[in-house]
Amino acid sequence: METTINIWIMLFFAFAIQAFVLGILFFLKRKGDRVANSIFGIFLLLFSYNQLFNCAYWSGYEGSYVEHMSFTNFIPWVSYGPLLYIYIKRVLRKTPFTWRDLRHAIPLVWIFWVFGRFYFLPHAVKLTLAQNQTYSTYVNWWPIPRQYMIYTVTFLMLIYVFKIYHLYKREKDNVTQPQRFWVKSLWMCFTGYALVFFTYFMLIYFRLMTISNDYLIGYAMVFFIGIVSYFSFMQPSIFSGAVQIPFTKYKNNGLSSSIAVEMKDKLVSLMESDKLYLDNSLTLDALSEHLNLSRHHTSQLINEHFEVNYFEFVNNYRIDEAMKLLQDKKNQLNINQIIYSSGFNNRTSFYNAFKKKTGISPKSYRNKIA
Repeated sequence: METTINIWIMLFFAFAIQAFVLGILFFLKRKGDRVANSIFGIFLLLFSYNQLFNCAYWSGYEGSYVEHMSFTNFIPWVSYGPLLYIYIKRVLRKTPFTWRDLRHAIPLVWIFWVFGRFYFLPHAVKLTLAQNQTYSTYVNWWPIPRQYMIYTVTFLMLIYVFKIYHLYKREKDNVTQPQRFWVKSLWMCFTGYALVFFTYFMLIYFRLMTISNDYLIGYAMVFFIGIVSYFSFMQPSIFSGAVQIPFTKYKNNGLSSSIAVEMKDKLVSLMESDKLYLDNSLTLDALSEHLNLSRHHTSQLINEHFEVNYFEFVNNYRIDEAMKLLQDKKNQLNINQIIYSSGFNNRTSFYNAFKKKTGISPKSYRNKIA
């Protein structure tokens, strides 16, 4: 088969190299959450390999390493969802990994169960198997027959699309608006990729498309890499977790500088002197009424002048109050009483916010200062 190179394959190859460089940069960047950056770096390196695999396939390249690439595309396919889920979970919760997170490695273990023996065969043996189409000697198709493998992988991607969405909905208030925008952008790109992946193989299944020389998935991958590249080069602060998206949200109807400074001082006074944060029913609307501002402008004030969202802003004051109560050796309040005395209305929110700010649990903090 003659090797064919066209403008599309050249474009896909260029983006594959770009994803590879980005993956290395995420690994090497020292600022921010290095664990999260490393996870996303692995994601991008797998994305790069997947695109290079596609380029070799589309071009009909028959180099000596092609047989070694057989079935290796399943490794990135089953890894995308788990890696992105773990990365986004780390960004949103900022908590260390637990043993439960290892369950996300099950799809990868499954792939090595199926193809593991084949992956490590000598080149000559792989070449013979390819010529004779006798892979079953070294490939364990049980419990899923070969013809259903690709649909299982597609289903797995869609499962993680929904898992990431529900994770985002639960935890989005833990981070600032720009970080939410970054996470949401990643989710939307991955969703688009998974849907294109699903559509591609459905069209092939119903014989509405041929599998060779079709670049539908390649287009989706280029778009994903392009979005990540934009954030990486135009907004390099994503490496440190302090994403600053150039929002135009308040461009036409924002607060003037003088009013914003005045409202900022008033807001600080309401929190520090009046201790509004102790009201566990306090909402953004209620706070807006105290400031005599609209909900929109109150959100702007907090986002721009305190660089946090409303929930994080209020919870910071509540955690400071809880820390004072924990430090006071004279009070006899237990942890549950401190939760409500500091303005929280449930145990989970309190523990998440406390650990996010201090890195330890309330009980450990009390023992530490005892």
